[in-house]
Amino acid sequence: MRKFLLLASFLFFLSDSAFPQEYSYTHYDISDGLAGSTVYCITQDREGFIWTGTETGVSRFDGTHFRNFTTRDGLPDVEILEMFGDSQGRVWMAPFRKSICYYYKGKIYNQENDSLLRHIRFRTNIEHFAEDKDGNILVQEQTALQLIRPNGIVTEIDSINGRPILNCVAVSRSNTGQFIVQADQQIFNLSEKGFSLLFNITFENSHAGFISINPFGMIWRTTPSTASIRSFVTGKLVNFPFEKTHYRHISFSTVDDSLFYSNEFSGAAEYNLHTGRTKRFLPGKEVSRTFRDVTGNLWFTTLGQGLYRLNSDEFKTIRMKEPGMEFSSVSGIFKMDDQLVVGDNHNTVFYFSLPDMSLKKRAWRTAISKNRIWYVGHLSKGRLFIASDLGMDECTNNYETLRYAHVGVKSIFVKSSEELLLGTFWGVGRFDLKSFRMIDTLWNDRATTVYYRKDTSFIGTLNGLYASAGKNPPVYLGEKIPFLQKRISAIAESSDGTLWVASYDAGLIGYKDGRVIATISHLQGLTSDICRTILVHDNSLWIGTDKGLNRVRLDQPGYPVAQYTSKDGLGSDIVNALFADSSSIYVGTPAGLSYFDEAKVDLSEGCRLYLLSLFNSGRERIGDTGHLQLPYADKHIRLEFAGISYRSVGGITYRYRLLGLDSAWRTTKEAFLEYLTLPSGNYAFQLQATNKFGVSSALLTLPFGVNTPFWQTTWFYGLILAAFLSLTWLFVSLRIAHIRKREKEKEQLSQKMMEMEYAALQAQMNPHFIFNCLNSIQQYIFDQDIFAANKYISGFAKLIRATLQNSSKP
Repeated sequence: MRKFLLLASFLFFLSDSAFPQEYSYTHYDISDGLAGSTVYCITQDREGFIWTGTETGVSRFDGTHFRNFTTRDGLPDVEILEMFGDSQGRVWMAPFRKSICYYYKGKIYNQENDSLLRHIRFRTNIEHFAEDKDGNILVQEQTALQLIRPNGIVTEIDSINGRPILNCVAVSRSNTGQFIVQADQQIFNLSEKGFSLLFNITFENSHAGFISINPFGMIWRTTPSTASIRSFVTGKLVNFPFEKTHYRHISFSTVDDSLFYSNEFSGAAEYNLHTGRTKRFLPGKEVSRTFRDVTGNLWFTTLGQGLYRLNSDEFKTIRMKEPGMEFSSVSGIFKMDDQLVVGDNHNTVFYFSLPDMSLKKRAWRTAISKNRIWYVGHLSKGRLFIASDLGMDECTNNYETLRYAHVGVKSIFVKSSEELLLGTFWGVGRFDLKSFRMIDTLWNDRATTVYYRKDTSFIGTLNGLYASAGKNPPVYLGEKIPFLQKRISAIAESSDGTLWVASYDAGLIGYKDGRVIATISHLQGLTSDICRTILVHDNSLWIGTDKGLNRVRLDQPGYPVAQYTSKDGLGSDIVNALFADSSSIYVGTPAGLSYFDEAKVDLSEGCRLYLLSLFNSGRERIGDTGHLQLPYADKHIRLEFAGISYRSVGGITYRYRLLGLDSAWRTTKEAFLEYLTLPSGNYAFQLQATNKFGVSSALLTLPFGVNTPFWQTTWFYGLILAAFLSLTWLFVSLRIAHIRKREKEKEQLSQKMMEMEYAALQAQMNPHFIFNCLNSIQQYIFDQDIFAANKYISGFAKLIRATLQNSSKP
């Protein structure tokens, strides 16, 4: 075993340093929506949501918003001590009381509303869950195991090979897909065939916090002063000294096959079994659990201070502080021999050895505490020169001042080993290092930055950029190029001769051969247009702003921009100074010196999108999304969704459209949408999330329809048409019948009148009457009564005349 023993590895203790190297974290607490500040446990479900159990409820986190659950949502108790996400998408929870529940598809199932859990009776509190390759869930108590099978059968196991289970405080899935079970001083494999002993251990105390197992290895407390790590893959065993007091240690956590954590009252310590290296996180915080999600983010739960996410373990920050002063703000970074030299705003110079960044020495320049050190350089005979707000100092390597020039430096460019170009609060001039004085004045006003190339001095001012070639007076370059009329903050040159000129409010430009060849601002992806400092290194242009650091790839079309901010690991978003050495980037900020290896930093993360809620008609209808139909009487629909990208820290942009209403894409930062009213018809809601790294999720499409009211249906239109046609037919039929009736009546009347006329004619000209009249006339003639015959003939003639005249009238 000795070959595996690490001698005094100081497993959980970093080497003593005057200024410890710190990491950057994103902190979440009650003010951010977390259910409680005391967080006991953490897990991740199948969809990627982070779940935390606190003393006052459960929180589900999507990277932007917390959704909290309490007893009103179905929890048996608000204090949740253990959680586990299984392969089916369930999140199992063990509350402080002897009970169990799980969340699945928007609902919490407990022993009162779920037939699977109703008949399980627990003897003690549940401390762990595990799942094997077949989907069996193992629920661990100290004296029993509950095996829940996918078919709903629950088996209680209270003995191992005939002996009662005692002091069982840890279970896990094995690397073969079965179960690993700890009981007392023994580790067993549990399969369908039963228990088989793997090995024995020396275990100090049967306490769940003193042991942690995962499929690849385990860590446990062997004695009050020692702990052990064992790899199930290689069989490697490591023993190491441990803090003697129990009260400094809270729990162990295991991650994959190499990372093991001791969670303590003053942070968490990581041990890498492969490399033997150690790291310490969150010093001073009471860490209860350490957890790594599927994308590699490291999370820490704490007792009383919420939840922390490590922004990156590649970013480190050294916070420099002198007694009685606030933390130093780094103003200058440079390299001398194999040391990194850092100047701060407290008139102090720090020397760090490379590459381990341990502090070698620091030196006070004078008794003045407020003075920014811009540059430290070599002179002959081991002397140094120091440029600062106060002026130029020539000193020994022990920082004893030999000569001093009161020039008030604001910017410096080293032209040679004998001459500097200085920008000061009063102007710009050439400074001779031999005589240690200004030998020529090029500009008589405040300068913001200076640069020199090919016998031309460039002078940045509050009003723009000037250039002085040789001994000629400065020429104002802003007359031809409007950008160069702005406040100039920094100048740098790339290998192709392009001069990169940064402004304090409009980004920067690439200036070559008297013209602008590139413009880079927030429109191209900069974190801010306020550029404070720039640096060209290899094929990259590094830009320090007031809202983070940016890297522009000069060797790629379009000059793509990558962003680094405090959310990625920088000590602060305000960048004062930059320095690069190979792939290592050093950043001076008001919070200290941050540094990282560019080649090891992964500025990317996937983006997943999920529909969380679909609310309509006063109820949740997320389960109806396969065939969703909205009633016409209540067409209001509210959709809630989440784009998951934890490194984006809420920087998610959503684009959406509703096909059937509008085909144009729209964007929003909100995680919900509402449509108050929609016309009836069929729709397809499309949504896509994009994280801050420009990575987009898969397109989410939700088809749904709005029911058509009966008065807008085809059958109703047909019915109306039939009714209209029927009424029209009826109207026409009645009209025709009426007309026909009137015609018939007219015909009948005409017929009647004709008959009456005929009767009248008959009455007027009756043949018998005529015959009688003629006989009477004949008789008068026979009687030779001439007068009577004439009178009769005259009357008869008038009658015939009247009859003939009236016969032509109705």
